[in-house]
Amino acid sequence: ASNATVALEHAHLTRSMVLRMIRMSELRDPKETGPHVNRVSSYAVEIYDRWAFNNSIDENESKKFRDTLKIAAMLHDVGKVAISDLILKKPARFTEEEYLIMQGHTWLGAKLFNEIESPVDRVAREVALTHHENWDGTGYPGNVNVDNGAPSDGKKNGKTKGLKGEKIPISGRIVALADVYDALSCKRVYKEPWAEDKVLEEIKSQRGKKFDPGVVDAFFEILPSIKAIQERFPDVEETA
Repeated sequence: ASNATVALEHAHLTRSMVLRMIRMSELRDPKETGPHVNRVSSYAVEIYDRWAFNNSIDENESKKFRDTLKIAAMLHDVGKVAISDLILKKPARFTEEEYLIMQGHTWLGAKLFNEIESPVDRVAREVALTHHENWDGTGYPGNVNVDNGAPSDGKKNGKTKGLKGEKIPISGRIVALADVYDALSCKRVYKEPWAEDKVLEEIKSQRGKKFDPGVVDAFFEILPSIKAIQERFPDVEETA
């Protein structure tokens, strides 16, 4: 087979595997996961487009990356398939132990992409692992071994340090904001949706703390697109 044929077959296989993973996640929680992954991936692509423009990224390079990011962002929470429903759907605050278990969805998701064979694998691994890292280094999981979640370096008081600033890949920095915006804006088992002005105020207040300042700026520059995506992928209403 020609190199082009092999590349096409591999692309089809990658897409097929991705769709299966997304479907597997939806089966765990169709009310939250289906619309959520569509919104987050769409937000991420729009934010990236503006961020790339603002940073004078080559147009061909940004187009390739945006297509990869769209798929990878859909898989940001794929590690949750390994987390118990008792924790995932708990309608109250987590205990400290439950919170630590929940944090494991980052490295568990990344572990699925350990054998990197394509750009999608690489970026999906980045996103799964780093979408809860914070710009100021206060996020998780930090420096961990993705095979078992154990600290690999950077220990501090028995815990790993979170990645900081540009040590966090741009894919993770963008999906971090997209994920938080969606979580605050929508109803969850443990909370009601926040008012839009309160959500935007929170994101603005976390510029340079939780979020990359450049990513926050790009987000606010495309708010109409963000709102259009929110309306395109509403949460599924429960029926009797």
